Amino acid sequence: MQRTLCLGPRCVYGPNSSSLFRCGKKALKPTVKGNKIVFWCTWLNDECIGAKCQYAYCEARAMTPEGYCTYKAGGEEEPKKDILAEVKKIEKEVERIQVHLKRRGLGDYL
Repeated sequence: MQRTLCLGPRCVYGPNSSSLFRCGKKALKPTVKGNKIVFWCTWLNDECIGAKCQYAYCEARAMTPEGYCTYKAGGEEEPKKDILAEVKKIEKEVERIQVHLKRRGLGDYL
């Protein structure tokens, strides 16, 4: 799991190319300050502090309480486990346990 600090409105982008970061007070307003875009909190009348704000949340529910983003983009899916391979692995473990129980004279307990 990747752990990068949530950058607030400049946080990771979702499937529709918009930020997943949201303000619970709906007070986030992009403004131009000099030659860069700044996200302004109209509720506090100050610049947005991002994940440190108590009203900040992630639309994908991928922000940890410490402010880290755990969102995985669509192309970065985990490889799916083969269920048959898992079953065979568990069956081998059960057979091994049966052998140990038979050695101890407890073969009837499984």
